[in-house]
Amino acid sequence: MATLKDIKLRIDSIKNTQQITKAMKMVAASKMRKAEEAIVQARPYSEKLRGIVSNLSSGAKDSAHPLLEQREGGKAVVLLITSDKGLCGGLNNNLCKKLVKFIPDHSTDFEFVELVTFGKKGGEFFGNRDFEIVDSYKNLKDKAMAEKLAKKVQELIRQYENGKFNRLYIAYNRFRNVISQIPEIKQVLPVESSEQEESADETEFIFEPSAVGILDTIIPQYVKNQAYTALLDNYACEHAARMTAMDAATTNAAEMIDKLQLQYNRARQAAITSELIEIISGAEAL
Repeated sequence: MATLKDIKLRIDSIKNTQQITKAMKMVAASKMRKAEEAIVQARPYSEKLRGIVSNLSSGAKDSAHPLLEQREGGKAVVLLITSDKGLCGGLNNNLCKKLVKFIPDHSTDFEFVELVTFGKKGGEFFGNRDFEIVDSYKNLKDKAMAEKLAKKVQELIRQYENGKFNRLYIAYNRFRNVISQIPEIKQVLPVESSEQEESADETEFIFEPSAVGILDTIIPQYVKNQAYTALLDNYACEHAARMTAMDAATTNAAEMIDKLQLQYNRARQAAITSELIEIISGAEAL
């Protein structure tokens, strides 16, 4: 049975942990607000650009540009964007598990997959499994990570044009709100038309000066923007998930303290009662 001293030490330890989780919640909330503002501002441009590229690609032939060419089988590359730090619930694991399920489910589209991980947690998850990680970026500041991502995407665009692989996917967490983050895997190369545009009447496009000239500029920009928006989404998700996790941890610590305090009071009362019994027994013996 735990002594009064043991219970008191445990209460003090949990109180110290509670102060840490409370502080981490406040820090995460502050970062989350900034990250949320960034993704809210970036998303309209990203969605509009995606619509324009998808619309243009539906009006152009696959041969109009290498990045529109549909190729079956071969190799696929997945850009996996996770966080560097933990303490954010199941955010990273949910995304990685979805990717593990996604690969065999789409085995008819490609023969094998190479991973490029941005964030420590994704690299750790797949590093212990039978997956090929060709590049891994971790423990970088936000700006440095964005620069590395832009350079890597530019390199992958060149490789796709040269036929080094046939599909490019981005796996990330999409920010919906503070309590809802959705793991998402989307194809960015080759560019696909949206369902809405596929069902709409075909539009005839006149390219000036040329289809290749326009697509040469807009499609690489589109791919880079999709990757950057995914990075912003994942930042917002990370801070929101950490804020929620730290809030739950703070609440759980308070409940544990209440239970231990009750246990401490009962043990103290039992100790006092035992002392009184000893005093009374000693007095009666005299």
